[in-house]
Amino acid sequence: MSRHVHWNPTASRLETDLFTLPAQPVDTSLAAAEGMREAAPSLREAIYQAIREAGERGLTAGELDALGYPGSTARPRLRELEGSAPWAKGRLRARIVKTPQQRNGMRIYIAL
Repeated sequence: MSRHVHWNPTASRLETDLFTLPAQPVDTSLAAAEGMREAAPSLREAIYQAIREAGERGLTAGELDALGYPGSTARPRLRELEGSAPWAKGRLRARIVKTPQQRNGMRIYIAL
């Protein structure tokens, strides 16, 4: 029986670019990020459109989950849309803002 391996010695040497998704330098995380490479831009746009269409009411992460965007998918896209994602710093402009208001204990995002 083989054991799960987390350390990938080449991962620490990877350069981050706009097309490198957020991942921990371990094989499973890198594989998951690679699997999202093609889907991330369209997911980011779909999430932005949903927030934009919500207008001033905005959307919470929980509401995005109810629309079919689970947290593990939505959270990185929200950071990209906020312009605060370390993996895309300076490459994506802020298109949404996380407001101080909350609904059901979750912060509300609105489009800029």
